[in-house]
Formats: sequence, structure tokens, C-alpha cells
Amino acid sequence: MNTLDEALLAAHLAGDNETLVGLYRAAGEAVLARDEVQGCFYLTHAYVFALEAGMAEAEELRAVLVARGREA
Repeated sequence: MNTLDEALLAAHLAGDNETLVGLYRAAGEAVLARDEVQGCFYLTHAYVFALEAGMAEAEELRAVLVARGREA
């Protein structure tokens, strides 16, 4: 298991939505240029956890997904 997977697992187990948003967003942004499907997959997860946590960052993530045709 790689470092990202370990960090995601730990954050999931802890129920730490804010950390999950940061990890999924960073992962999505890191791969978006070379793999849009994988990048949007991660960003969608970041968006969902941001919504659940009531984070303002949810709107930024939604805007990225809308621009990529993933959200209406």
C-alpha cells in the first residue's frame, strides 16, 4: 500500500472529512492533467466529503467538476 492509500485509510477510519477532502483533492489535482477520469474520480470524492463536512471548499470543487463536464 502506498502513502496516499495509507493516509486515506487512516482518515476514513478516523471519520476525518476535512483531511479526506485535502487528500482526495491533492490526488485529483496531481493526476488530472494526465488522466482526467482518475483525476475527476478523486475530485468527486473530495467534493462529496466537503459537502458532508459543510466546507466552503465544496463550491470550488463543484466548479472544477462542472468545467470538466462531470457535474451539471
